[in-house]
Formats: sequence, C-alpha cells, structure tokens
Amino acid sequence: MALKRVWMRSPNFSSRGGAKVRLIVLHTTEGAQTYQSLGNFFANPSAGVSSHVGIDNTKNTVGEYVKPGDKAWTAGNANPVAVQAEFCTPSGAAANWTSDYWKKNMATALENAAQWVREESQRFGIPIVGLTPGQAQGSGRGVCQHNDLGAWGGGHYDCGKGFPMGYFLDMCRGNSPAPPSQGPDTTPERYNDMFYLNFVNGAASVVVPNYYGDGKARLRMYSDDESALRVNIIGAPTVNITVGPKAGTNGAAIPKDKTTIVVRRDSGTAPIAACFSK
Repeated sequence: MALKRVWMRSPNFSSRGGAKVRLIVLHTTEGAQTYQSLGNFFANPSAGVSSHVGIDNTKNTVGEYVKPGDKAWTAGNANPVAVQAEFCTPSGAAANWTSDYWKKNMATALENAAQWVREESQRFGIPIVGLTPGQAQGSGRGVCQHNDLGAWGGGHYDCGKGFPMGYFLDMCRGNSPAPPSQGPDTTPERYNDMFYLNFVNGAASVVVPNYYGDGKARLRMYSDDESALRVNIIGAPTVNITVGPKAGTNGAAIPKDKTTIVVRRDSGTAPIAACFSK
C-alpha cells in the first residue's frame, strides 16, 4: 500500500541546482510531536527551515512539506543531495530514548518511515544500506541519520545513539524484525544497535550499557579492512583482536560490573563498527 502523504506546503525550499540525490536522511524534531504541528511550523517563512516529510504514529500517513525533487532546508551543506524525514518527537528524544523505547513507543512511526524510505529509494535509485559518517559525508549512497553528516550537515546529533538503525533498515527492506523485548534491549546481536568507534590518537573509549554488567556480554567489532586491535576492559587483561571483512570476531567478554572499554588500534584505516550482545 502506498503511503498517504498529506500535503502541507512549506515556502522554505529551493532548487537542488542540478545535484543528484544520494542520501536518505533521518531526523528528530525535538519539539513538534505531530506531523500537523510540524507542518504549521514549516509553513512560516520566518522559520527558515523545512524537511520533506514529518512522521508520527498516524498509521500509513505522513505530512509532506517539500516535494522530493526540491531541496529542503534542514541539514546544511547536505541539503542538495538529500531527501529528508523528521520523526516527530519531544525534546530530549535524541539524547535519552533507548532502542527499546523507539521500538515500543514509535512502532507505527517506524513502519511509516520504512515505507517512506522504500518509496524514496525507488524514486532516486538509492540502495537501502546504512552509511558510515565517512560514506555519508563523502560520496556514499544510502540511508543515514543527521548525526552521520557531522559539521558538513550542520553538526546535529539526531536521531541519537538509541535509534535502532539496524532494526529499522530491516523494516525498510521488508524483513520482519524481532519484536521488542519486555525489558532492556537485550535481543540477539543482529538487532543490537551498531555504532562506530571514534578513535582519537589511536584509542576509542566505549561505555558499556548498564544492563550488560552481568558478566555475559561481549563487544563485537567489524571492519571493511583487516585491523589489529588491543581491547582493554578496565580491570581485566588486554585482549588482542584482529577484525576484518571476512573473519570478524566473537568479541571481548565483559566481566561483571565493568563499565569502560578502551580499544587501541595498531593497524587498519576503515571505520570499525561495533555492537554489544550476549
């Protein structure tokens, strides 16, 4: 079924200037909580901002404010090459919402957004793949969050670390993701949210989610090239790990009540993705 798009025109748009759309970008409003209220905000010329669509929990319906062929004003220098959607959320969603909260409380919004991504993917020939920040800010084609665009995209942090990107991309591809858990988000690693290690001077610090402090968790890491890593779980011996596109790793076991992990990189240059799992 095609997504119902309720047209609420915003005057805040411009031509793409011949740029080709290569990014499908997800945002959170951090204020407007319905597509109607967001549309009313974007309808004001003095607002000076816009997005293509707004998405809430109204089944199979989104608000549309800027036509896909035009440039919306919401992600800085990324605007010419992006088609963009806003999840209608209260302030603090990007900073505080967990993956489990998204799955339980924004389930219909996620379904709507997945349908929107499928339609825009077909419109612009964009593959439904998640992008690293480097790919999003380079020449990659796929789906990303506003925070993946960095300073080039305005320096925002939505949709936040808790957004269930892997789970959501499965929905976009038409797969059936695992149902949300009834407690903390401890689903199998396929649905644990991936994140990218941020190396500064060869080291990255990772904070373990508090619901994994039971001695059963592992930190799993993946890379597009072969990378040698030294994993130091505070209070435990250092573990030497090689990750790569084929071998991967079973991960470093996390002792009970340990909360900080430091990963040092001895070789490799590709981004390293990671997730926590049982």
